[in-house]
Amino acid sequence: MDWRNKVEKIAQSTNLPIRYLECSNHEVDQLHMEQEKDGWEICNVTRMDDRTIGVMIQPEHWHPSARSLLELLFTPISNVDPFTGWLVQLLEVPTTPPPRYVREQAWRDRRLCFFLQRCQTESRMDMEWSALQPLLKDFFPGADASLQLVPLQPELCLLLVPLSYLDTDNKLEREIALELAFGLHEMLSCEWMEKFRVLVSLPIEQPASVGVSFLQLHTLSLALQRFCPKIMVAASWQYPLERWASTLSPETFSQVVDGLSAVLPFSPLTHEQRETLETLFARQLNVSEAARQLFLHRNTLLYRLDKITEATGLDPRHFPDAVLLQLHLLFRRN
Repeated sequence: MDWRNKVEKIAQSTNLPIRYLECSNHEVDQLHMEQEKDGWEICNVTRMDDRTIGVMIQPEHWHPSARSLLELLFTPISNVDPFTGWLVQLLEVPTTPPPRYVREQAWRDRRLCFFLQRCQTESRMDMEWSALQPLLKDFFPGADASLQLVPLQPELCLLLVPLSYLDTDNKLEREIALELAFGLHEMLSCEWMEKFRVLVSLPIEQPASVGVSFLQLHTLSLALQRFCPKIMVAASWQYPLERWASTLSPETFSQVVDGLSAVLPFSPLTHEQRETLETLFARQLNVSEAARQLFLHRNTLLYRLDKITEATGLDPRHFPDAVLLQLHLLFRRN
């Protein structure tokens, strides 16, 4: 729930007296009495586990038509189960502990966590996430009763899938997770005719651990939107540099850019050189696999890499140099 951000935006854009409220349930009555003395009114209250969240306004400054809009912007979620409410709250307060209901719940087997994100929020938002259920039953045959679809926002949803229902076929868990993520992405894109991003984490042991995986995937989503917007399918263990860079403050980010410019004072790379390096890095510096991805003869790729070494003084096949070049690509394009 993003009530705090909404309140801040309303206050900045309208200059109307409005505040965000968050307290424990047993404190709300006393707080209500105290705020009334100062001319504040608590409205649009909702409760999540043992906490109360709401909005406070000074009524005399609010026109009735403006106040009625608050009902649309701040919809109580008292009918939302504690698990969903906790995950939504994590977006605002990442340290929010899981409610008692979630802590006491247990799974029989581990589950994969898929982060489903609609990237074109202006189109077909009338489509509810619940409409995915029939498609998921076909995609995960035999697991439909244990699938857990958790809508969090109109553009964001989590999907939890028991690992025991999947045909692992002696594959590594990371392979299974990524294969399913690519399959889900293809299915969603084709069936809903929208642009989706599908992210996946490693299997989760218990419900209380979902929050950690959810925040990891949310951070990955922000990193991809900023640094790799064309990447639509990824896993929580991928793109570590991008995830790290997305957590930097603007000041620190600028300092890193200045530092790299001093250490790597070569001319900007061409589009072909950037594409070559990005493919090589995505293939863990495996020249043969990168050549296949680029539809090049291996010797042609080696020639390109030699030309990059001539231009930069760094050999992208050498790991320390590859790290510097990857940092250069990451920070220079942002």
